[in-house]
Amino acid sequence: MQIRRFRAPDMRQAIRKVRDAVGPDAVILSNQRLPTGEIEIVAALDYDGSLPSSMSSKRSSSSSSRPDTSVDPSANYLERIERAKQQTTLPQNDAPSYTSPRQNSQIEMPPLPEDKEDPAVEEALSVKNSDNAKQLQDMERELKSVRAMLEQHQQNDNRSSAKESSVETRAREKLKGLGLSEFVVSRLMDDIDLKGREDDWNRLLAHLADYIPIRSGSNELRGCIAFMGPTGVGKTTTIGKIAAQHVLKHGSEGVVLITTDTYRIAAHEQLRTFGRILNVPVEVVNEYSDLNEVLAKYAHYSLVLVDTAGMNPRDSNLERQLLMMKRARASLKKLLVLPCTSQRQVLKTVTEIYSQVQLDGCVLSKLDESASLGEAISVVIEEGLPVVYIADGQRIPDDIEPARAHNLISRAVYTAEHYSQLYGSLKYGS
Repeated sequence: MQIRRFRAPDMRQAIRKVRDAVGPDAVILSNQRLPTGEIEIVAALDYDGSLPSSMSSKRSSSSSSRPDTSVDPSANYLERIERAKQQTTLPQNDAPSYTSPRQNSQIEMPPLPEDKEDPAVEEALSVKNSDNAKQLQDMERELKSVRAMLEQHQQNDNRSSAKESSVETRAREKLKGLGLSEFVVSRLMDDIDLKGREDDWNRLLAHLADYIPIRSGSNELRGCIAFMGPTGVGKTTTIGKIAAQHVLKHGSEGVVLITTDTYRIAAHEQLRTFGRILNVPVEVVNEYSDLNEVLAKYAHYSLVLVDTAGMNPRDSNLERQLLMMKRARASLKKLLVLPCTSQRQVLKTVTEIYSQVQLDGCVLSKLDESASLGEAISVVIEEGLPVVYIADGQRIPDDIEPARAHNLISRAVYTAEHYSQLYGSLKYGS
């Protein structure tokens, strides 16, 4: 076997060189691309080297002279060359070939796919597109369903909000109808979650009662107690009621009445009248005596009631009264008498002025004369001033009792309803 190497710029020229030099009987053993970019082909001429050249030519001539119906032996070589050409020849687009480093034999690149797609691929793509479309339709239906649910939920929320707003509006109107301030109403509405049920109003009233600061009056019937407040609020009458209840229960011993009102003519005469009726001593504190000296004189008494001068908040003498209370013995408890017939701003101003003496509580008076208790209730809630007694009439000793929050709220509701009916009957003449 004769082996030769051929180099050319490309595969076509290399094959042509092999054909021109070796002939159609050449067999291509391998091909490779060199680092220089050229194509190198290793070809071999397949012949029997053991035969002499004369015999080979004779055999060839005899074979050619003798007719034979069999296939020409050279055709086998031609087919082999054609197959080698098909295997080794690069395609038109100069697709690169790869040579096995171990066997140095040609490994052919797979042919490029044609533009026409396989029907199976087309069917698969069609099915896939159909599935994607179905998924999109399903997603669209789900989104529509979710949107409908959200819209329905929003409508329900809007209806619920409208209903809650309507319930809250009615509740606010009813609370303001009691005379309560905006601060108390807003605080109450923030604390209570209304359900739109029949018990909402009762729940609001019960919670409102919890707001009212109350101090039990059972212990207030003993010790030293001073009653303060403007003119005409019912300080002296309140003292007479408490003193009468104590005398009826425990007797007249151990009770004393003291007044510091020397500014009005015969201001202490009403208190002296109570003293004579109840058979208890009455002391007057004036410019010749001192409040602490009088309190020390009756320190062993079980109940000492002090009546102070009623003055307008703008009165210059009020400052002296307040200074006297500030200098009084620490055992003296100070109660502010607030009439429920006054406006809220008046009650608030009075409370702020008298709070200089560190008030221990208050008495709500004239409940029977008031058209609304909400103003006084709002002031004691906003100022945090405990209610000790409530007084609702002129009768002695009946029209006074220790404060209870729920009773006060019930009285406020009754007063508002009664006044509303009375006002309606007067307005329409029925």
